[in-house]
Amino acid sequence: MPGTVPESWPDLIGFELNAAVQIISKERPDVRIARVLPIGEVPSPPPQDQVRVIIYNDVGPLPNTWMVAPPAPYIG
Repeated sequence: MPGTVPESWPDLIGFELNAAVQIISKERPDVRIARVLPIGEVPSPPPQDQVRVIIYNDVGPLPNTWMVAPPAPYIG
């Protein structure tokens, strides 16, 4: 991939979860969005030979919405 390859997305904190997944997928088509976790949960170890993104989420301001929460989505 030309240019810099992002490994974290701090600018996505506060984004709606599905929109963030689409942005990450576009910027890093080589990774699998594998873990969406509630705040404070520790991710399990990744399967071998898999690059994944960890995204923490919390309830959004509207019914049935989820927002990206800190820490920023990251490869892990």
